[in-house]
Order: sequence, then structure tokens, then C-alpha cells
Amino acid sequence: MKFWRSIVFTAIVGLGLTALASLLLESYDHRRMQERIQADAASLEANIRGGLVRLLYASELTGALLKTSDRTPQQQLPLLRSALASFYQSVKQVNIVDRDLNVIAQTLVSGNELVSAKTYQGTTVNIAQLEQVTNDSLFMPARNLSSRQHDLALFIPIMTTQQSYFVVAVIDTQELLKQTIHHHIIEGYQTSVKQHNETIYNFSGETELKDRWAADFTISVANGHWYFEMWPTPAKFSDLHIINPLITPLMGMFVTGMLMMLVARIRKQESQLESLQQLNENYNQSLKKRDEVEKQLAYLSEHDALTEVPNRNALIRFLGERLAEVKVTQQQLVAIQLNIDHFKDINNALGHKVGDELLKRLAHRLQSSPHNFDFIARIGGDEFLVIKQIASSELQAKELADELTRLVKPQFFIGRHEIYASASIGIAFASEADYDADTLLRHTDAALIEAKLADYHGIATYTRAQQSELSKRQVLLEQLHRAIETHSIIIHYQPMFDLITQQIVGFEALMRWQHEDGELVYPEEFLPLIEDTGLIVPLTDNLIRQVVSDYAEFTQRGNTELTIGINLSGKQLALPELPEILTSHLRRNQVGPESLHIEIKEELYCAHANQDNSVLSTVRDTGVKLTIDGMGLNHATMDAVQNFPPSLLKISQPLMADIPHSKVHALIAETMIKFAHSVGISISAVGVETQQQVDFLIQRDCLIAQGYYLARPLPKQDITELLASQVKHGEPNS
Repeated sequence: MKFWRSIVFTAIVGLGLTALASLLLESYDHRRMQERIQADAASLEANIRGGLVRLLYASELTGALLKTSDRTPQQQLPLLRSALASFYQSVKQVNIVDRDLNVIAQTLVSGNELVSAKTYQGTTVNIAQLEQVTNDSLFMPARNLSSRQHDLALFIPIMTTQQSYFVVAVIDTQELLKQTIHHHIIEGYQTSVKQHNETIYNFSGETELKDRWAADFTISVANGHWYFEMWPTPAKFSDLHIINPLITPLMGMFVTGMLMMLVARIRKQESQLESLQQLNENYNQSLKKRDEVEKQLAYLSEHDALTEVPNRNALIRFLGERLAEVKVTQQQLVAIQLNIDHFKDINNALGHKVGDELLKRLAHRLQSSPHNFDFIARIGGDEFLVIKQIASSELQAKELADELTRLVKPQFFIGRHEIYASASIGIAFASEADYDADTLLRHTDAALIEAKLADYHGIATYTRAQQSELSKRQVLLEQLHRAIETHSIIIHYQPMFDLITQQIVGFEALMRWQHEDGELVYPEEFLPLIEDTGLIVPLTDNLIRQVVSDYAEFTQRGNTELTIGINLSGKQLALPELPEILTSHLRRNQVGPESLHIEIKEELYCAHANQDNSVLSTVRDTGVKLTIDGMGLNHATMDAVQNFPPSLLKISQPLMADIPHSKVHALIAETMIKFAHSVGISISAVGVETQQQVDFLIQRDCLIAQGYYLARPLPKQDITELLASQVKHGEPNS
């Protein structure tokens, strides 16, 4: 690779120098060409000025001769005509003009057109100048003395004692310029002359070189200005070059090629030498790097990459050594596990960079603590554990925990953020763990779980009762896992009745966990246990699959207008997989989504209804209906219902329990019914237990209800028989 880089570098440098030399030589060549053109332009300017000077000289000589003659102006004309015609081809005619500028006599010098005029019609400025002239000849615009606008008139004053007049020679500007410029045109130049932005003389055929190579100058004549531009023809331009533009690039490329060959040879030899040196260097470096890598790996294996404090591996090694020592001496060792409260919320709100910096700052505070902990380790995402050998047990451990709380309490200034953090703390003693490292860490975990139940800055010390509770929880989780796999989570359906017709109009699906002994466990006892585990997904999938499948069977016997509701918790509702689970099972069983109702608690509904792109919107986009299980109508609920209307509002069982005996509950239920009717949503009641409650609902136009008084929750087989009996008596729901 280096070989080719050298070749390419040499080529780039050689070509760059060639290009630079070409540009410099070209610049020098162009400068010399420009100087040559400017010199020729200066020569042309001198010739034109010389021609004008010769005319003035001739006029002065003519004036001197005429002043000594006694002849009249008319008698002088033939002599003037003969003299001027021989030497000055640009003079077209000669006029004799008196001091009042009246034409006395005229004669034609060249050409065949004599321009007759009675008087010279110059401008006020021209006439004023002529009135002041006495001896010197003066160029003036020819004006009415010539048929061409830009011709000149040379006024020669003749002032003697006998007579006073002007001899006026009318000069053909075109002819004057032609005679003067002619030899320059022959040499390969093109010329343009303008006066007052109007071209008065032009000799050009190709103008492509004009903008770049034209030389210009200005000559003032007769109160006017002649603007000259002169540029070379392509042939002249080629002759002006003093350097062939192809020689330098060719020579440069040749030299570059030779240099590339030389560099290639040198690099090849250097490469061979470098290879030998590199082999030796690699051998030495490999030995050195091996030692460094081994040290680095040893460090990283026992240190946290973010905070640089020891990690769990180092902690296990330390505890293995220290616990063996304190076990022999029967000293007390305390382990304190610290967890930042709601650290996930800080990460989500401010970003992981801020969260990482918070962890580093907290690690620094722990290391700077005046208590000089025996060991500090980061054992999880936002969890730290400190070890301290103490003389007493609970009192000193509590003091250490309070110190850790005070360490976390002061605000952290991170960037532009001022963060107030708190921590939950779990305490465990080595003696309680029989001086075993794994057991001690499990105890701190158990204590921390207990501490976090306080939500913020809780402190808890491990007890054997906590371990018993954790063991029970683990056993229950294992049983639930088997129950989900073996489909021991069953569904019971509570019918919903039309209170007028006494017909079933729908069902509410209720989960039950059936133990091996046949005992049924209700969702509120096991659902919170698995909401934070991966079991919540298969549980929800099995629930919806079974309910939709059973509903498809219920409607096969003519009960086509039945609805069915499923209760979901907040964490079930927030599952990313929920929309796909719903749509896939509805499509597989050919059930319309409008027949399925998702039932949620009132407070959960209020929390999500006013959010943009909420989970409620995602669920409703599948076509499934939403039902609220309500305890009353506060401002938040009414606002949520109006912003995000559900399909059905249910009066909850706790509210119905004291109706009609409780006037307050009755008033709340009556208000809910009226509100539902006013906003156009359906209303039903849950937990109907008496005929009085049925009469209360009918009187207030709440005609859909469910409860033990009407029918208990039943397994699928009983529901099938109940629907068949309803159809048999000739009153199908169709």
C-alpha cells in the first residue's frame, strides 16, 4: 500500500509541479503578449496623434503663407485645393468663412460631393471658442459643413490688417483613421473606434479575442473623445506566443514518469528493509501488548467500565476472601445495597448520557465518603453495594444507611440540569447469611425489594420472613408458568342481560387460575405477580385467543348480536404486541372487532385518554370497542369521556353494592346514567344483587346489567347450554 501511495504521491507532485510550471509560463507568456499588444496600441495612438499634429502643422504653415499674400480668399482656393489634395487625402473640401462664420467660398478637394452651407452652425461653445481664436488653428466638429456626423473641421485663422477670415478644411474622419490605422491592420490587428458610444470606424471580422485581449486608449479631438479598441486576429494571436504551450506539459509528464520509476525502485528497496525491521518490531510489540492486554483484561474483568469502581466479579472475589476471615474471628460484616429511585424515569426524561453521568457522580460520592467503606461495587444498572466491617450490628448499619441517604440527597448539577435523586437501601449481615457470599447478596436483594415498597428513599434490613416471602413468590411464579403452559388459566363468562326482555346480550370474560385441587384463584391475587415478568405476554395471548374462539362458537347458534368484554390491566394494555394479538385472533376466528370490548378501570382510562398517540388510540384503531368500569364522574372522567368517547360506561360493583340504600351512591349512579345518555354512549351496571337494584336501573333507563342476582360467572360449557336453552324457547338474540 505504501508503495502505491509513494507512486501516486510522486505522480501528484510531478503533475502538480508540471501544472504549476505550465500556469507560470502561460502567465508569463500572456503577460508578454499583453505588453506587446499594449505597445502596438501605443504605437497606433502615437501615429493617430502624429497625423493630427501634421494636419495642425500644415494648417499653421498655410495660415502663415496666406497672411503674406495680397490675394482675396476666393483667389486662394485653387492654390489651397492643389496643395491639400496632394498631401492630405483625408481633406474633403475647403471653405472660406468670414469672422461671422458665413461661408464666402467653397471648393471640393477629394470625392464627388460638395456640401453647400451658408454659415457654420456650431454650438454655442464652438462659436465662443472661434471668436477668441487669433493665431492658432483649431479642430471643430464639422457639423453642417459635412454630410457625416463625426467629420472634423480644421479652422485656420487668417488675421491681417487688410482682411480677417477662416480657411476651413473639412476632414473625412473615416479616411483619416484609415490612413493612420492601415499598417496596423496589415500586421494582424482588428480595430474599432467609437465616439459617444457610436462606432465611427471599424475593421474587424472575428471578435472572440476582443474581451480578453483588447487594448484601448482615448484621444480627445474637437471637444469630443475617440475611444479606440485594438485586438489581434487568431493568426496574430498565435504569432504573439513566445512559448509553445504543449512543450511544458509534455516535458513535465516525461520528468514525472522518470521520477515515478525512480521512486518505485527506492520504495521497493525500502519496503524490503522495512519488512525485516517490522518483523523484529512486531515480535517485540506482540510480547509487550500481550502483557498490556492481560493487565487490561484483568482490570476490566473486575471493574465497571462506566464508573470505574469494582464490579460484581470483584465483589464476589472480595467477599470470598473477607467472609472467610470474619467467619473465623466471628466479627460482623454488613452489606448495604443502594438503588436509585426511579432511575429509569431520569433516563427517559433527560437521556442516557445524563443518566450515565449521574451514576459516575454517585460513584464518586461513595468513594469520597468519610466512612471509608471496605469495598464499593456497582452490581447492576443503577445499583451499588458497599461492604463495611462493624463492631455492632443494627445500630451502626442504620447509621451507615443514613449516611448513604445523605450522600445521595444533595442535588447533582449535570449540564443544564439540576437533579434531585433519592435511593432505596437494603441491609444484610454476613452472620445472617452464614458468611456465604451468594447468600449475602440474595439477602441484600430481598431487603432492597422491601425498601422499594416505600416508593422513595426506603431503608429495610433483611429478615428471614422476607426470604420466606420471596421463596413463596418464586414458587408461585413457577406454578403460574406451568399453569400458562398447561392452559390451567381458564375463562368463566358472566352473562349481561337486557333487564326488559331478560335476554342475554353479551358476556364479560373473567380469568380464573384453577389449582390441581380444583380451587379457583382470582386475577387480583396472581395478575400483579406476573405483570413485571415475561409471562404477561403469553398470558394475555392465551386469554384473547380463548375468548375470541369461545365467542365464535357462541354465535354459531344464531346469537349473532352478542358482545363480549375482556378485562385488561394497565400493563397488559401497554403491551406493544397487543394490537397484533387482537387482530390476528379476530381474523383467525372470523369475528368482527366491533363485537369485542376491552374493559379498563376508570383511573387508567383517564390517564391515557388525554394523551396524543395513546395506547387507547392504538387499540381503538384495530376496531375493538372500549368500555370503562367507573366509580363515579369527577371532572377528569367527564373530560376524558368527551375527548375520547368509549363505547360503553359500566357502573362498577362497589358503587352498586349500597344501592338503593345509600342516597349518595344512588345519586352518583343516576348521574352516570344521565351523563351517558347525554353524550350518546351505552350504559350498564355490574354487581346487581337484588330485585331492588334491578327496579332502580329500569326506572332510570339503564337496561343492561350483570350480577349474581341475574347469573353467576359460568364456564364455557354452561354458557353454551344456557344459550341453547334461550334459542330453544324461541327467543334467540338475532
